[in-house]
Amino acid sequence: MDIWQKIFLYLGSLIAAAFLLVALIVLSNAEGGMLTTENVAHLSEPMSSFYNFAKWFVYLWMIVAIIVFLRFLKRTFFNK
Repeated sequence: MDIWQKIFLYLGSLIAAAFLLVALIVLSNAEGGMLTTENVAHLSEPMSSFYNFAKWFVYLWMIVAIIVFLRFLKRTFFNK
C-alpha cells in the first residue's frame, strides 16, 4: 500500500467519523422520537461552520481519489 492509498483510506475514515458524529449530535436533539426543524434550528450556525471547514477535506479526498483511480487505470491498461 503506497502513500496515496493510505491518504485516501485514512482521510475517508476521518470524514466518515466526523459525519457520523454530526449525525449523532443532530439526532440527539430529537424530542419524543421526532426530529423537526425547530429542534435543530439552534444548530444552524455550528453546522454551517462545520460544513465550511469540512468541505476542504472532502475536496482533498476527492483529488486523492482521482489520483489513485488514474494510477489504477495506468497500471491496468498501459502496463507492458
